[in-house]
Amino acid sequence: MPLTLIALVILSALMIAFAVLAQSEPVIAMNQYRGAVARALAESAVERAIWALTAGSRVGGGVDPPSSGVVAGPPYDGGTSITIGSGGFTLKITGVSTSDVRIEAVGFTPDNASPGSAYRKITASLMRLPDFGLGAPCALCVRGDLDVMGSATIDARGDTSCGRKYGTYTAGTTTTLGAASIWGAVDGNDTSNETTDVLINAPTADFDALTLGAHHLAVLKQMARASGTYIGPGSPPGGATSWTGTVTFDAAHPIARAGVVFVDTISGNAPAADNPADYASASFQSGAFSMGDFQGWIIVMGNVTAFDVSGTLRGLLYVMNALTSSGTSPVHGLVVAQSLAAADRSQTGLPVSFDCAGANGAGKIPTGWFLTGGSYKEVSGH
Repeated sequence: MPLTLIALVILSALMIAFAVLAQSEPVIAMNQYRGAVARALAESAVERAIWALTAGSRVGGGVDPPSSGVVAGPPYDGGTSITIGSGGFTLKITGVSTSDVRIEAVGFTPDNASPGSAYRKITASLMRLPDFGLGAPCALCVRGDLDVMGSATIDARGDTSCGRKYGTYTAGTTTTLGAASIWGAVDGNDTSNETTDVLINAPTADFDALTLGAHHLAVLKQMARASGTYIGPGSPPGGATSWTGTVTFDAAHPIARAGVVFVDTISGNAPAADNPADYASASFQSGAFSMGDFQGWIIVMGNVTAFDVSGTLRGLLYVMNALTSSGTSPVHGLVVAQSLAAADRSQTGLPVSFDCAGANGAGKIPTGWFLTGGSYKEVSGH
């Protein structure tokens, strides 16, 4: 009998405990469910931001990136609720630059007003690669001094779909040597080498729209790694056992794939104005493009010492420091030399014709918006 009574007491305690849990567990489960739904809705808002920015204002529901520090208008102002199923979200898009925005996405369920509603907040940065076709003021842009030599022809008249461009645009001086001719589309005439064709002493701030930031370079470097067109630490050119900073692309060592070619510094770090010894040096010779013509972006974290290929570059040639080339290989797109070491002067005999689609990679470079690496964060307290 005593054992029976003890067992009944224990069972009674267990029954009471289970009864209490039966009351609290559904509440806990519902809270977890609502939290999961609110988080999913916040993630939906992030996807909505990516779609809206990629579509642009020309599409219903789309939006253009706001100016720096400016918040987009409704429904992307953070104060407009967008209902989806058993909840919804608010979305705030704040401009950082023409290719970067900051977003705040708050998902909620069942609504955005009831005291018992669940909320989850996500912050992130979105980016896109720069629109070089629209942002470039020129066919050949140099943030420094430039010599246009020999029989070079720099022509911005052929494509005005992204605006009327200058032939050359430099932060320093431009010297025209020999029979070189420069035509811009700004003046609307066919006379070369006029002041309306060659703009000099431009503010360096004008080159910001032509500059690849650290996050852009990180994405492009990863793209090149994935396609096997990255040359740098750990990926030396064919036939080499280590990366010394010098590479020659030719018939024996060609570029075999369109898209992004990325030639990195010796260290793999961003090039610095006071450390030219770390710059890459790239030479492009006959047979460098195994496919005949190359479409995409060629990015060199240093200097280009020659560009005398047998095909055509339809795309962007982006040189972090100086371009030196007396070759005659045509570029249909855009050439940018950032002149990181201001004392280094660019010299070219290349025929360059501005092409808007080519400047943006001729269809080989992604144009949409995507998450900036490491920026995605779920904010506590929501």
